Amino acid sequence: MAKTYKAEGRQIAYMLRGLFTILALSLYFINPKLHWGIFVGVFFGGLILAEIAGAAWTRNRRTRKKARNRTATRASANTSSLNKSAQASQTKTLTNLTVSMLITADVHKLSGADFERLMELYYIDQGYTVERVGGSGDSEVDLILRGKEGYKIAVQCKRWKRNVGNDIVLRVKAGKQVHGCYDAWIVTTSNFTKDARRDAERLNIQLINGLALENKLNAWRKKKRIG
Repeated sequence: MAKTYKAEGRQIAYMLRGLFTILALSLYFINPKLHWGIFVGVFFGGLILAEIAGAAWTRNRRTRKKARNRTATRASANTSSLNKSAQASQTKTLTNLTVSMLITADVHKLSGADFERLMELYYIDQGYTVERVGGSGDSEVDLILRGKEGYKIAVQCKRWKRNVGNDIVLRVKAGKQVHGCYDAWIVTTSNFTKDARRDAERLNIQLINGLALENKLNAWRKKKRIG
């Protein structure tokens, strides 16, 4: 960009040189009796002024460019700071939530632990006794539901953006056996791969994808508002 400004400055200098040359020649032809020193003075003085004007143009454009860059840098820094503050605020909002805040929160913005809490509240309202197992050594089981009939259901909660694969299905199968559960469910905010669906059907594991989950949660929230 500096070369462009310098080239512009040179063009201005050349243009001014031409104008002063024309002016000097005009003075000579209009008044031939004019002292030759005036002609020479106008000519060489014009050359000097043209060089000064071209250099001033280049310097001015470079200064303005630097000023714009500094302004853009400060604006970018301010934007970055605001984004970080917004992210920090959003993170703060979606952690350590009260029960009412948790129920109405966007599940896609919840932490994994808060998503487990939400599902615990949901299944309690559906009449299950719920034990939270999630944590280190949970054998891919986050919740254990116990229905009125007495049998247990192992539930794995995945607050994921990517699809859940068959590796999770196989681990939940093992976790179901470790915890002595009769059934196993996998609940996710995303979806399941083709292999996961195939293995889940073969192993009799119920899969609840993001769309089905959203329908369940919306119906539950509506019922709680009515209540």
